[in-house]
Amino acid sequence: MCYMDTREKIIEFFKSRGKGDGLTYDTDLFKGGYVNSLFALEMVVFLEETFKIKLKNKDINEKNFRTIDSIASVVEKYTQGDR
Repeated sequence: MCYMDTREKIIEFFKSRGKGDGLTYDTDLFKGGYVNSLFALEMVVFLEETFKIKLKNKDINEKNFRTIDSIASVVEKYTQGDR
């Protein structure tokens, strides 16, 4: 899967949860109120199941989950074998 497809799947996840209004690939998800702790856990499960990856605890942090682009970059590292 390419980076652009990954971004689309992630943004569709947000939209399916009613969190798509005004969301762009570089929106700060924390400042914008798109993510809280419960939603972050739901997102990790979604990423692991959808992309067939197992995220390491060290990669589940605010920096990596700040934007759709940063989340897609983390997913790409795992799917490309750079773990």
